[in-house]
Amino acid sequence: MKSKFLKSMIATTATIGFTSGALAQTSHSIAAVVNDDIVTTHDLRQRVMFMLATTGVERTEESLQRIQAQALRNLVDEKIQVQEADKYEQEISPQEIDRSVARLIGRNGLDPQEVAQRLASSGISLNTLRNQVKAEIAWQRITNGLYGSRIRISDAQINETLNRLTANASKPSYNVAEIYIEATPDIGGMEGAMEGGKAMIAQVAQGAPFKLLAQQFSSAASASNGGVVGWVREGELRPELDAALLQMQPGSLSEPIQVPGGVYVIALIDKQTSENETVFKLKQVNYLAESQDEKDAAKGKLLALKGKLTSCDTLTGDIQAHEDLRSADMGELKSSDLTEDILEKLSGTDVGGISDPIETPNGVASIMVCDRSVSGSNVPTRDEIENRLMDQQLAQASKRHLRDLRRNATIVIR
Repeated sequence: MKSKFLKSMIATTATIGFTSGALAQTSHSIAAVVNDDIVTTHDLRQRVMFMLATTGVERTEESLQRIQAQALRNLVDEKIQVQEADKYEQEISPQEIDRSVARLIGRNGLDPQEVAQRLASSGISLNTLRNQVKAEIAWQRITNGLYGSRIRISDAQINETLNRLTANASKPSYNVAEIYIEATPDIGGMEGAMEGGKAMIAQVAQGAPFKLLAQQFSSAASASNGGVVGWVREGELRPELDAALLQMQPGSLSEPIQVPGGVYVIALIDKQTSENETVFKLKQVNYLAESQDEKDAAKGKLLALKGKLTSCDTLTGDIQAHEDLRSADMGELKSSDLTEDILEKLSGTDVGGISDPIETPNGVASIMVCDRSVSGSNVPTRDEIENRLMDQQLAQASKRHLRDLRRNATIVIR
């Protein structure tokens, strides 16, 4: 990958000359005005050259137009982000920017000094990357400051995620990366996003690194990490993405996946057959009933007890007032010991709660979860689940805030 990356940079200036539109103008013309700041055609040309060099995209008129449009959008967004940071008097030191640039380049297995020299020899200033990184740092500070203290991840949210994960503990794990193309009006809405997704796939097929494409083109929160989402199980991603993953093999890319608001392209980096096992400690509460009418009535009684029976330790005493209700200790059971119907009921049941009623040959029963644990690889802790949910909500808040600022900004494209 390293040699290919460097060869790509060397080749860039030899082919960049046939760009059209704003890039054909003089270096100091104005490409866009963002409130009181300007984006020059020199800035735009530098960003396009940098994106071409780092992604290794095949240089065609179509790809250059797409990259130019994306580069201009990125530059406009960065101006808005830095303006917002200035409003809150955020200062980012050159040393902090340099450290972030070094980490970003090093993450792709490259030497920062060598990359800087190669870029310079191709007429590309490293400042185009430094400016991008500065905007990212500033924006992260702003969104963390504005929304970090407001977002609260409840135990109920963590429990819901944990319930879903434990229900799927025996299923495979997927190491996933993503590129998300937002269906914005300036790229032609959903049709443009689909074309963008197809272009990402074509560019990977031509040798462009997925991570670098994600860093430059993706609108997902994972873009700063090269699109890497990490290890997930079925149920953690959107249903449309889950369905695609089930059909993929490690090392493959999906077709463009349309979702409300945009298009995803996902890469399956690796897949592991899970050796995880969920272990439950369970108790059962049941009504004896023979006829269907009696069973229906018993279901209503059990549903009425949800929220009232809240602990295995006090269960025996809690049901004494109900003469027709019995309890039984089911002991410790693995998920592989339980039927799919019971596992489905338990997937929505928190520790200390009782499941929805289940018909049995002799009546109706609900199962109380006394404890639940998962052992094996790639099992997130409660803290990791909380951090992931926090990151997701921060990403949504960040996207909304930038969208609102962009809508209220005075943007003139020349």
